[in-house]
Amino acid sequence: MSTTVQIRIADTLFTLDWRFLTGKGDVQGTMTQKWADDVLLDEAYPALGMPVVQCIAGYLQAPESVLVLQGPPGAGKTRLIRGILSQLSVRKQESALVLYTGDAGIWESDEVFVEFITGRHDAFVVEDADLLPAPRADGNQTLHRFLNIADGIVRAHGRKVIFSPNLPNVRDIDPALVRPGRCFARVFVRNLKALEMRRLVNRLCEGDAERVAAVVDRLNRDGKKGWSVAEVSAAVRSIDDRRESEEDREIRADAA
Repeated sequence: MSTTVQIRIADTLFTLDWRFLTGKGDVQGTMTQKWADDVLLDEAYPALGMPVVQCIAGYLQAPESVLVLQGPPGAGKTRLIRGILSQLSVRKQESALVLYTGDAGIWESDEVFVEFITGRHDAFVVEDADLLPAPRADGNQTLHRFLNIADGIVRAHGRKVIFSPNLPNVRDIDPALVRPGRCFARVFVRNLKALEMRRLVNRLCEGDAERVAAVVDRLNRDGKKGWSVAEVSAAVRSIDDRRESEEDREIRADAA
């Protein structure tokens, strides 16, 4: 895997059509524009098996509509989704319109599904709805709606459906959702192993050996064998903040 490729999605706008349930159980929505201002590093996504830019381009060009990004919180799923949506805007040459929800109660009605099929949304993003892609044999009564919209008019119009559950096991996904021809890929966006963590730290610290050593030491203090991208990023910020504070104290001491 390349360690030099990155995809910058700064200054790219997409429109989020967020649907949620009120306290009374009514479906409500709000429209907001989001700026994608992250840099996606290959080192943060070793599970992809390819550069991030190649994965995103492959998905957007593929006839399959579904992408499943499975894995624990903090592994970088949301950031990757934002990268995909920003590239939708780039390809469309205007702000992509994205239907979004993480509220499981939405699925009790056909309202949102009908709107996605008949509307002008470019993508449907479902985050943190762990029960939705679960096997129908386990009692899941909702997945059939997504199986229907993932084909037919949605596929014909090139629309995308992205699932991002926190499910820990690949067997927790219904096989029908990820069958060939419907699903582009099912990726387990996992925590980083020791060598992968060091590669990401080195990239974030721009090869500064002193910074790298300090961050790796902090991450290894708990004796863990796996680290999320969020944990690595937080450790880098913490070390950098501490160094800046020390430098400020030295400057003040010299001035005194």
